[in-house]
Amino acid sequence: MGLSTTAAYSILFVASLLMLGSVVNSLIVSYYAVNQGFQNRQEIIESVKNTISIERIVYNETQLEIFAENQGPQTLEMDKISVVINGTLSTSTSQGNFWFPGERKEIFIATTYDFGDNHDIQFTMAAGEDIVATAAWDKVYTINATTLFAYNYSGEKAWSIAISSPLDLAACNYVFVLNSTEILKYDTSGNYLGSFARNWSLKAIDAFNNTIYAVSTSTLSIMDYNGNPLKNISLTNGKDVCVGKYLYVLDGNVIKKFDLQGNYIGSITDSRLTDPLKIASDYYLPDTLLVLNGGNEILVYRNGVYKDTIPLEKSYQNIELHGKIYLSGTGIDAMNIGYRVKIVDQYGNEAYDYL
Repeated sequence: MGLSTTAAYSILFVASLLMLGSVVNSLIVSYYAVNQGFQNRQEIIESVKNTISIERIVYNETQLEIFAENQGPQTLEMDKISVVINGTLSTSTSQGNFWFPGERKEIFIATTYDFGDNHDIQFTMAAGEDIVATAAWDKVYTINATTLFAYNYSGEKAWSIAISSPLDLAACNYVFVLNSTEILKYDTSGNYLGSFARNWSLKAIDAFNNTIYAVSTSTLSIMDYNGNPLKNISLTNGKDVCVGKYLYVLDGNVIKKFDLQGNYIGSITDSRLTDPLKIASDYYLPDTLLVLNGGNEILVYRNGVYKDTIPLEKSYQNIELHGKIYLSGTGIDAMNIGYRVKIVDQYGNEAYDYL
């Protein structure tokens, strides 16, 4: 698609995932409607032309995939939208030359990116103690001591169901909840579909691509979505498991790295890992691993090598990564990953925001 900066109108792309946050984090509006008010992220900004709602942004190594809807009232010409990322004019593609009101589009922006320096907390939700959060497709899922909740990305509760003694959860095509005795399986509407892995003494689970990964103190168990065993691997002190480009298992103070079929690749041993509590990764990011260390800092590893430390202002018990970093303890906080986007209108005015 063209990326003309001499368009008859311009679109401000406020590139931020809307996950329980304020409306301003998901608007694309005419630049002059924002201008001075752009710095106040708590204001609800109304466009004098079109409002485009961003449903979610998916990251991979070479592009951003934006799912958005033109909420009207005007039809937009796709070749009139200009996006500059990190000072470079980026190529965007989508199907069709026009974006009609009410139409949902997938927009692809070719780019590479990395963790940035901005790690501000972007929303907080008081939803009970020791809450665990994850996200998949079009929902954010949380559990507290008694309940599984599902929210859409605008922060509205979609549904909730009572759970007995939940410990962990994973979401993909289905929602899996680990309680004190077994793994419960639900569809994404909250309908109960069955259970398995009863009395396996599991501590944590994750799920990806028709496979469930579960750890107990002594074993990493790999199974399909119906609980049929595929592989078991011995552990010394299993604590947590997560799926990204690779499968990571927290075993004591050592992080073991496997391919997604459970073949051992290597380990991360680092003197900084003094009290690792939980680990998190995301398949759609470059090989990136986050470690919640001691509850008050996040250690960042890229391709198995230490990269950065993010200090935390308060103590947390759980971490998840899905576009944003989710931290939980006495509630859930969402932290961006510091990816900076610059947008230029037809007059050369610039604006910045972080995903």
